[in-house]
Amino acid sequence: MDILFIGLIIFILAVFAGVAAYVYRFVKRIGRNLDIHVENRWARFGITVLGVIIFVASMSLFGIVALIVLLHFVAISMLVDVGNILIKKVKKENYSKLKIWNNIYKCCIIPLVATIVTMIYGYVNMMNVVETSYVINTGKVIRDEGYRIGLVADIHFGVSLDIEGLQEVCDEISSKDVDIMVLCGDIVDEGTSYEEMQQVFETLGTIDSEYGIYYVYGNHDRQTYRDNKSFTTEQLNEAITSNGIKILLDETVAINDEFTIIGRNDASFTKGTNRKNMEDLLEGVDMNDFILTLDHQPTGYEENQKAGTDLLLSGHTHAGQIWPANIFLSIVKFDDAVYGITEMGNFKGLVTSGVAGWGFPIKTSAPAEYVIIDVQ
Repeated sequence: MDILFIGLIIFILAVFAGVAAYVYRFVKRIGRNLDIHVENRWARFGITVLGVIIFVASMSLFGIVALIVLLHFVAISMLVDVGNILIKKVKKENYSKLKIWNNIYKCCIIPLVATIVTMIYGYVNMMNVVETSYVINTGKVIRDEGYRIGLVADIHFGVSLDIEGLQEVCDEISSKDVDIMVLCGDIVDEGTSYEEMQQVFETLGTIDSEYGIYYVYGNHDRQTYRDNKSFTTEQLNEAITSNGIKILLDETVAINDEFTIIGRNDASFTKGTNRKNMEDLLEGVDMNDFILTLDHQPTGYEENQKAGTDLLLSGHTHAGQIWPANIFLSIVKFDDAVYGITEMGNFKGLVTSGVAGWGFPIKTSAPAEYVIIDVQ
């Protein structure tokens, strides 16, 4: 992980350097089009200062959003530049006659409009929570009608949905006649107030589920990354359990003598300490049961496969949240999966992109979703 972290830092610095170099050349080009010369040292100094301001601002929430907009604009501009080079090669001496294209290219209309459309899509996509459905077939002997599982993760309350919007999602899930409802962490985070935290779990507690609602911690729920916490862990636990939601902290629950749920303590809190391994958690469990494991972070796939887990449900990744971060995460492998179903023999891991995402209300890599899973 240390090597991956160092590699990530190097990658980020390389991206910043590349973006800075491109923006400098971009500004020079625009300046030439407007007959403004940016070759002198003061112009270069001004562009450098602007770059430093953008970098520092990116450490704040507003700055992160501005940085995302800038990166999209730069990426799209680079694609337009590549297109312009190809057009030059094809048209050669006739290139200067393409006045409409030249005007469009010089005015940067394409990257500007494409960036605005992408950001609008990302906002609408996150605000519009949809249902994603999966069917999981098992060789285990379970009741004829099977089991329907509802999955919600990564609400990060305060980023996108308000209580009314969350209630609509909960009502939709209730209408699906789920047998088991699971909450896979990061329901709240460092930006959630005490009152909002209480409201969230009151709302989630209204979901109808035949065998109850089960919850595992995410890495943000206990406001780990905030010194001045809005609520204590004890207050969080009280809000959860008082609304009929059962917390599973490396615990096992049996349902109908044929279905077992295992809830893991989040890996962020337990590295090298007291996170139990799957073999210990499965001690005394009938391995003929269908075994459902809940773990906020999609890790330990090989461990779960060897131990006999049938289905592992996770969130955490937000499916990358912003394309192409999902592609990068699939390559770097901080987790065993980024989104969707992964199959390893009889074991299946399922990662949801979550109801929302972290930090800002823009999501372009996958839908904002709740998940319905039919185990048959």
